[in-house]
Amino acid sequence: MNKLFTLTATALMLMSATMANAKEEVTLGTWSPWDASTCTVSGNTITASAAWAGVGNWQANGTECADWSDGDYLELDLSNVTGTFNIAVEYNDGKTKDTDGNPTKVDAQTTKGGCAQGDKVAFVPLNSDNSDKVVNLWVQATAANISMTVDKAYLVTEDEYKAYLAEQSKGEQTLWEGESNFGTAWDGSLAVQIPATKFSTAQSGATFTFYYTCNSDAEYSQIKIAGSDWNALSSVKGVNQWGCVDVYGTTSCNTTLSDADLATVQKGGMVVSGYNATLTKVTMKNVDATAIRTIAADEAVKTDDAMYNLAGQRVGKDYKGIVVVKGKKLMR
Repeated sequence: MNKLFTLTATALMLMSATMANAKEEVTLGTWSPWDASTCTVSGNTITASAAWAGVGNWQANGTECADWSDGDYLELDLSNVTGTFNIAVEYNDGKTKDTDGNPTKVDAQTTKGGCAQGDKVAFVPLNSDNSDKVVNLWVQATAANISMTVDKAYLVTEDEYKAYLAEQSKGEQTLWEGESNFGTAWDGSLAVQIPATKFSTAQSGATFTFYYTCNSDAEYSQIKIAGSDWNALSSVKGVNQWGCVDVYGTTSCNTTLSDADLATVQKGGMVVSGYNATLTKVTMKNVDATAIRTIAADEAVKTDDAMYNLAGQRVGKDYKGIVVVKGKKLMR
């Protein structure tokens, strides 16, 4: 009898723990195109034939708004994402109504997120003041002829979101993958725009690697790494006087970013453009914390002023970036 009671109690505890950790699923309604001539919907698959086309998913039901206050973020589980999309949640403020007396959106309350090609999940932070007054969810394409499928939607807590980020921060992460031929005209429409959400797990000292193929006349191939304002990031390694990296006949280049430039892309995203090259992949790898501790421990016993980078290699006085000197990390 005691054994049976113990087994039953254990089972109940496991069920309770599972329920406590379970994400709350959100049932979405039907996706409605803003303009059926530029965006179509098939089930939960959204296909845009023009840039800035989009769809909405209305959450308010008459005078009642959707209540998403159980979460700090909206999580969308995705598949078949072939381009970059903006995602937003719109809210009512408890006062504003349309001509029929129903709650309507207040633009100042809107929160936004996004996804890029190949993404499997996207998060949108929820407005804590009005998350119980959700009226609409929308998705907008940033380029023509791209699509995405929304498989599931969940409300997640801050702790669940941080746990996801912590797991994602391990190892090399793909920020973008595809094939974008920049051509020879510096055509802005061919640039790759990586949304800010892709940099949420980036830490100080992270290495960004850009993979590409150089087209004919490989002695004149360049890429430009910029913020969302299209201004070149000043801390990118090896830039020329025009803020570009001369990549010649190489197939990849890497760089770290200053904390200021990292903050820039975490806020607004990154734009990669180029000349006479085809971008195929962008990755990011955070610094191995164990390696940093090892370097710091080794340097703690040294009495000279030698400087080492985060890979443990000795560097000279002209080196720019994070260095370890006598066990301490410094930015030069």
